[in-house]
Amino acid sequence: MMIRKAGFIAVGVAAALGLSIWAGGEGGHAVAQSDSYTIKFGNVISVGDTQNQGYALFAELVEERSDGRIKVQVYPDSQLGGEREMIEATQFGDIEMTAPSVGVLANFDKSLEVFDFPFIFEDAETAYKVLDSELGDEMLAGLENSGLIALGWGENGFRNLAMVKGTVRTPEDMRGIKLRTMQVPMHIAYWRSIGAAPTPMPFPEVFTSLQQGVVDGVENPYELLFSARFTEPAHFLTETRHIYDPEVILISKTFFEGLSAEDQKIIRDAADEMVAKIRSLKSTISDEIRAKIVAAGGTVTDLTDEERQQWIDSAIPFYKENASKVDTEKLKAILEAAGNTTYLEAIQ
Repeated sequence: MMIRKAGFIAVGVAAALGLSIWAGGEGGHAVAQSDSYTIKFGNVISVGDTQNQGYALFAELVEERSDGRIKVQVYPDSQLGGEREMIEATQFGDIEMTAPSVGVLANFDKSLEVFDFPFIFEDAETAYKVLDSELGDEMLAGLENSGLIALGWGENGFRNLAMVKGTVRTPEDMRGIKLRTMQVPMHIAYWRSIGAAPTPMPFPEVFTSLQQGVVDGVENPYELLFSARFTEPAHFLTETRHIYDPEVILISKTFFEGLSAEDQKIIRDAADEMVAKIRSLKSTISDEIRAKIVAAGGTVTDLTDEERQQWIDSAIPFYKENASKVDTEKLKAILEAAGNTTYLEAIQ
């Protein structure tokens, strides 16, 4: 169960009386909230992916527990914009909820940039232990300064490589490879440090860029690689698990603080169950997607212990060079909580 955050203002009197509550964002946009209202929840994930199954459960629970007063309209597939655009829209109250990758969200709270470092977590269970701790809770609380409230840690999963021309097994194989990345400084810096040519580009442009040879490969969790059809042109996959990619379930601070205590509890409880649902689905989805990729003619390569160690070792110089560019104490705390002595010793 996620640790809950304290200190939020509950404005319940007007709602209890059936009056309207007006919440104005920084940009002057006002949202009228009455006893019945709709929450717009935008995301970039494909309709059938596990996250949207979790979001659908959230919508169902909120409507059911509010006796139909609160409806949640989920907008998948970037219908309301890219991740950065939807974060900004949530800040200003133009939409009520979104669930971006932590890599993009770090642009709004620099302390989250520590999650952009590679090979922190060996497996999902370790990641959950850290994220659900007081440390993880503390890191989410910092988003309030940006006009956002985090309802919990979602999950995109471990990022892996998908290449067009052949299988990658070692960091040395990445030299000169044009790899599509997100516009995340630490992602870009790591790939550059091992000799690759990271190429940031918007998500909708990736498929065509792979087809046309603009980039040689892409890195994403299996499910997203497959649902976005990237594995058609880039059908040589390697399970590097180089970055664990949590998402953050966000709600507009102005909007949320304008709700009654009762409605805040409905939303928080439903968010907890949504996160649990997503994690449960994610526990088996990678194996299912791997099988589908192979059945469609792709290849998925597992690294030997020696090859994986080469990848882990490749990031040691990166940690030494870049640890001072982020919240170093937070990075150390996360590495310690994850039991990752390799990089902790590198940056002491």
